Amino acid sequence: MNAGRKIQRLPGMRDVAGSDYERLGRLSYTLASFLREGGYVAVDTPLMEETDLFVRKSGGELTSRLYTFTDPGGHRVSLRPEFTSSVIRYYIQEEESLSPPIRWQYVGPVFRYEPGSGLPRQFTQLGAELIGAGGVEIDADIAYL
Repeated sequence: MNAGRKIQRLPGMRDVAGSDYERLGRLSYTLASFLREGGYVAVDTPLMEETDLFVRKSGGELTSRLYTFTDPGGHRVSLRPEFTSSVIRYYIQEEESLSPPIRWQYVGPVFRYEPGSGLPRQFTQLGAELIGAGGVEIDADIAYL
């Protein structure tokens, strides 16, 4: 270990400060308020989940882009590459106490290993999920937003 070496930000990661941080906060707040007016309630899910959760949804397509490691307890975990898998896992886990249709919104950091793409490896995702309903009315509800 080189104690005198200056530690740099990891490739593909970025620091957000000052006016960029404020702009991101305003944008997130504005979009979240818009979704809240449409009946979408905020939900947050863990930053790490069992790797199998993401592999089941995306198969091999996303597997090579996951930040995956074994935690101290011996579990294979990954930083979330997107929110949908975690939101659906949460819905299934809590399904008995919920009354569909469920309108959830989320915002937070996600991680994808994208070497050589020029894309950031950590970015903020804001989105919404409408669970437990289908049909033309639901399509219209989403399109209306």
